[in-house]
Amino acid sequence: MKIWLSKNSEVSVREQLVAQISLGIVSRDLCAGERLPSMRELARRFEIHPNTVSAAYRELAESNLVEFKKGSGVYVREKTPAATEESSTELDGLIARFVCEARGRGYSVDEIKAGLKNWLREKPLKHFLVVESDADLRKILIEEITQATGCQASGVSFEDFTKTETAAQIVAMANETAGINEILPPGKTCIYLRANSVADSLDGEPRPSGEDLIAVASHWARFLTWAKTYLLAARIEPDALVMRDAGELDWKKGLSKASLIICDSATAKEFTDDERVRVFRLIADVSLDELRQSIK
Repeated sequence: MKIWLSKNSEVSVREQLVAQISLGIVSRDLCAGERLPSMRELARRFEIHPNTVSAAYRELAESNLVEFKKGSGVYVREKTPAATEESSTELDGLIARFVCEARGRGYSVDEIKAGLKNWLREKPLKHFLVVESDADLRKILIEEITQATGCQASGVSFEDFTKTETAAQIVAMANETAGINEILPPGKTCIYLRANSVADSLDGEPRPSGEDLIAVASHWARFLTWAKTYLLAARIEPDALVMRDAGELDWKKGLSKASLIICDSATAKEFTDDERVRVFRLIADVSLDELRQSIK
């Protein structure tokens, strides 16, 4: 994973490091178990103080994205094997009980296989339930899933999920895996979504010229922070950026002067046939493909 840092940015170097490494992990540009550059290495490479790198790594560790291994370094946190094995064992048990009951009622193995095949083919899932506590992020995920699959999608907070009974296919961002697995109802599965990498999202997009005024608009505050971090790291001048919180009054005022408007999928609906709009999707293509496959 490449890291870009701008020392002249309004965003601190520590925040730039945290944002870029976080996105690298959730988009799997950085794999579980991968060793990150040492604090001294990053400090020397970018000519910054080692304490800055140390602070960024501590913040990532507090978010359970990385872990410190004494005498070895800093690594992307591995998924908990026990949780995966427990989930697989539970599913095996459910399947075994179903087959035993069906056999006990006189159905042959071939009949059970044929019945399951027909059921899966004729009754595709047509509703997704997004579990996400951040309401603005949840709205964006629902919009992207609806656009990609053509299916109905709704959302619920992590806190309210335990009180919700649903036949919908549950989905959540990959960084919520551990928490969701602990409270999944028996027999239910969750599709975990990978985040889109910044490199993929910007692939093929023309680079703005030095005279372009670039607007970034979103209801989600973290989208604004991430977008600004990467644009500044890409050496876009701070004076060329206009940041707009779409939840504020008159947030569109002055945007007519912008050459480019970068926004999320939900906020993009606020602009009708505006060729200046560039949408940064949060969900990776591979996860959207998985959602489409689940309804076939």
